[in-house]
Amino acid sequence: MKVKINNRLECVASFVEEDSYIIDVGCDHALLDIYLLQNKKNIKAIASDIKEGPLVQAKENIKKYQLTKKIEVKLGNGIETINENVDTIIISGMGGLNIIGILKYKTDLMKNVETLILSPNNDADKLRKEISKIGYYIEDESLVLEKGFFYPVICFKKGKKKYKREDYLFGPILIQKKEPEFFKYMKRQVEQKEKLLEILPKKYICRRIELKKELKVLKKYL
Repeated sequence: MKVKINNRLECVASFVEEDSYIIDVGCDHALLDIYLLQNKKNIKAIASDIKEGPLVQAKENIKKYQLTKKIEVKLGNGIETINENVDTIIISGMGGLNIIGILKYKTDLMKNVETLILSPNNDADKLRKEISKIGYYIEDESLVLEKGFFYPVICFKKGKKKYKREDYLFGPILIQKKEPEFFKYMKRQVEQKEKLLEILPKKYICRRIELKKELKVLKKYL
């Protein structure tokens, strides 16, 4: 019996390499971990969450799919439940600033981590910038439309690259790929920012200037 997951988690899973040892931070019900064990070769997994409730359900799901011996369940904050053999960190479904906080101040626990697969709910530009500062570059990324919202899925690898402001804002790989979802996302961004500019009082001069600059860049890609 195969577990079913949503489009966003499928995209996250697509970036996980075979033979990886992953920690799924904020694992919720561990559906991603189960999916990875069922669909990728030689995966080891830690399903970690800060709350007891999701882990109770996670354990039940893991038992249901007969993976109790292959997925370790841990209660803990952020990546504090990691071990030295983990090479891949997955965090999906949290705010970008929260993800930054989890990783930026615990780099001592990430010495053997080669891959970060991150899917923030917001502040993707800040996430790209801050994660790049701690010694990871953007190897690949995609945009997923799930229940009317666009979510980036970003795969970082250990190493360094230089990026421009536009790369942080829109994603250097997304800009290169020019996938249909990217243009839909950019079009929606233009519409939202134009509406905001219409209703924003003229006294907010700096914010209005900033919005106009952002719109100019967005329209360049459209």
